[in-house]
This record gives sequence, C-alpha cells and structure tokens, in this order.
Amino acid sequence: FATMWSELGRYFTDPRLRQLFGRYATYCGSSPHLAPATLMLVAHVEQDGVWRVDGGMHRVAQTLATLARQRGATLRFDAPVDEILSRDGKACGVRLAGGETLQADAIVFNGDVAALAAGHLGRAVLEAAAPVAPARRSLSALTWNLLAPTRGFPLSRHTVFFSHDSAAEFDDIFKRGNLPESPTVYVCAQDRADDDAPHGAPERLLLIVNAPATGDTRPFTPEELARCEAQTFRLMERCGLQVQRDPEHTLMTTPQDFARLFPATGGALYGQASHGWAASFSRPGARSRLPGLYLAGGSVHPGPGVPMAALSGRQAAASVLADRASARALRRPSTSPSPPAATPGGTSTP
Repeated sequence: FATMWSELGRYFTDPRLRQLFGRYATYCGSSPHLAPATLMLVAHVEQDGVWRVDGGMHRVAQTLATLARQRGATLRFDAPVDEILSRDGKACGVRLAGGETLQADAIVFNGDVAALAAGHLGRAVLEAAAPVAPARRSLSALTWNLLAPTRGFPLSRHTVFFSHDSAAEFDDIFKRGNLPESPTVYVCAQDRADDDAPHGAPERLLLIVNAPATGDTRPFTPEELARCEAQTFRLMERCGLQVQRDPEHTLMTTPQDFARLFPATGGALYGQASHGWAASFSRPGARSRLPGLYLAGGSVHPGPGVPMAALSGRQAAASVLADRASARALRRPSTSPSPPAATPGGTSTP
C-alpha cells in the first residue's frame, strides 16, 4: 500500500538510484510519487531481458495482419467508425463515417475506453465503460522525431537524461498541469545497437519528455512549448550531448496532437494513471457492459505497452470465443434424446 517512491527509499540511499528505479512508473504513464510500490516489479521483469523486433515495432502489426489474411480475415484501413450500433441490448454492428453499416456478432474496440463514455462512438455505448475523469488520466508527452548527427556523449539505443528534481517534475505535470520546468529526457537512438555509433552521420532520434494530458482542455502556447524545448536540449548539452538539429528534419508532437489522434484522452498515452493501490483494479476487462462489445488495448486490463496490449487482445479473443460457445450451448436441448428401448410391460420410453 506504500507509494513506489517511499518504498524505493527503503532500498536506496543514493537519490539518483531512487530516481532511476522510479522511472519505471512512467512505463504506465504514472508518477513514482503517486503510483503503488507494486510497480517495482517492472525492474524485476526486465532482469530477464528486454526484446526488440527486427525491422521495427510496426512489424508486429504487419505480421498480425498477414496471419489474419491467411485465416480469411478482411482488413479495411482508413475506415473511421462513427457509431457502434446495438439491437435488443446487444452490440450488432458499426456505422462508418461514409454511412456504410457493417453487421457483426461481436465487436472488439481497441481505442481508448474514454471515447465510449464521451459519446464519440454513439449513444448505444455511452454506458459500456466507466468514464475517465481528466484528473485520472495518465501522462501525455512532448516528442521530437529528428534526423540529426550527434556528438559528445556515448549514446546507446536507449538513454535517459534525468531531471535534477523528480518531485518538482511530477508536481508540474500532475498537480499544476504544466510542462515540466526541469524535464527528464528519454532518447531513443534507433539506428544504434548498444555497442555501435554512426560516427557523426545523421541518425534517427526519438526524444520524449513527460507532459500532462490536457490537450483538450488547456492547449499549450507556442511560448510554453518553446521554453520546454529549450530546457530539454539544454539538459542534454549539460550532460555532454550535442544534437545538430535541422528544422526540415525535425517533427515535434504535442499533447494537443495526441488528443486529436486519440479522442477523449486529452493526449493521455496510457489510459488512466496507476495512482493509488486500487488503480489497477479499476481498469476495464475484456467484456464491456454492453453484451457483444469487447475491449482491448492499452487503456484496459492488463495495461499499456505493446506486450500488455497484445495480452489484452488475446483476452478479448478468448472472451469472444467463450461467449459464443456458451451461446451455442444454451441453444442446444438440455437432454439428448435416446433411441426407444423395450421395457417390461411392453411400453417404450424415449
């Protein structure tokens, strides 16, 4: 029942180690100062190894699509859904933005569940999942995708440059709803293994700074974004990393941008935050409150991240199959007829 930050204090006297292991709370979009100590298990799991996918993370989606087609699935992309339909208290199909209606025995929704209660999928599913209050949202992010040469610091594939004040960073985000004055910066050098470097050539970089999920309620001004950007690159320079940025090869993404991509989230990237010991138990499971509508993705159990979201998809599939089997069983007669048999007295019973 303790917070992750307080429990880490029992193990580490060096505040830098405490901050390092507290970083694992952000894996599910949470603050180590508010998340339960249970999340310390993430570091334990990583001791067994961390894996990456050959060809990039999008290969996971490509492989799933290939397997689905091989088994007879039809995949339709760029087909926005305006409404999930119901009939007789059960989900029965979807209406696309172009007006086309697709009938279905079961629907698996893998958007953020907040979109259901917010009305983005129609009135029939308003109560299919509990609403997510803005105060319960997880972290959003300010990100930069760059193609740029670097020098001065031995980057590995994953590098984290920490804020000098962890408490202030998360207070800015979760208490005040501001971009952090002193951000922690994660850098993914996508073209590197852990033991090589591109020797001054431009390389692909992804930079991430934690931010509040207020993209739909309090968009940040250009001045606020510029100040956070300056603090971000200043921190890396203080640590020795120099990035030669070219505006033509730099793309910044804000909480406002994520809010447009993921409606009703404010830009939250992990569903609801795991703050307090009971937070994990409030995530929806695979079955929604509307029969026939199933839930998957990072906003439902077991949680955010590619491995967890993949597990949620398996749980949704298992729930669909189990419910279909139960429905078939209910349609079958409760007793199986047997052939007539002779009995004493010259009568027969079925």
